[in-house]
Amino acid sequence: MSRRAGMLFVTCLLGLWATAVQAAVTGSTTQLSTNYHNVGGTVTVVDDDTFRVDDFTFDGGGPAVYFYLATGETDAEFSLGLPVMPLLSANVFDGTQGPLFFDLPTGETFNGYNAISVWCAQFSVNFGSGTFEAPSLLGDLDNDGFVGISDLNIILGNWNLSVPPADPRADPTNQGFVGIANLNVVLNNWNAGTPPPGTGQAIPEPAGIGLLGASAILLTRRQS
Repeated sequence: MSRRAGMLFVTCLLGLWATAVQAAVTGSTTQLSTNYHNVGGTVTVVDDDTFRVDDFTFDGGGPAVYFYLATGETDAEFSLGLPVMPLLSANVFDGTQGPLFFDLPTGETFNGYNAISVWCAQFSVNFGSGTFEAPSLLGDLDNDGFVGISDLNIILGNWNLSVPPADPRADPTNQGFVGIANLNVVLNNWNAGTPPPGTGQAIPEPAGIGLLGASAILLTRRQS
C-alpha cells in the first residue's frame, strides 16, 4: 500500500470515528415486552442507523404494524415516532428464523431515540416495546473495568475476521465481523473506567490512539 493510500485510509477512519460519536446508543439493548400478538425478542443497536432483533416472535396480526422508534416508551411518543420498514403485518415470526437486521430510513440515526415498539400505526397500539439500556462500560472487551490498550489489541488481533473463528469479544456490535464499527466502540469510550492497578503506563489520548490503531491495521494488511 502506498504512503498516499495509507494516509487516505487514516483520514477515512477518523472521519468514520467522528460520525459514530453521534450514535449515542450504539451497543445498547432492550427486551421487548409482550403486550399483544405474542411479541417478544431482544433488540440491539448495531450502529448509528441499524438494529438487530434476536429471537423475535410475532404472530403477524394487526394492520400496518412496523417497528417504531421514539424518544420515550409511551403511546404518545410512539405515535409521533419513526417507522422502520419493512411492514411486519401478515408475517409470522417464531423466534427460530435467526437474527433480523433493520436499517433506519435514509438520513436517520438513533440520535434522540431511546425506545422501540412493534407498533400498530393504524390503531396506535403498542404490541410490545422496550427502552434501550447501554452496557455498564461499553468498549471494555476484556472486562477489566477499563477501556484501554488491551481492548484495542483484542480488536486489532482479530481485524477483518469473521466471528467465528475470531474472538467474539472483538465483535461488540454483534455483526459477525471485526471491523470499523467494533473499533469505534473502543475508541469512542477510550479511557472510560478505572485503570487496573500497577499498569504504570501513560494512556494515549483518543486522537493518538486512533492513528495508532489505523497504523496497526495498515501494517497488518501489508504483511498479509
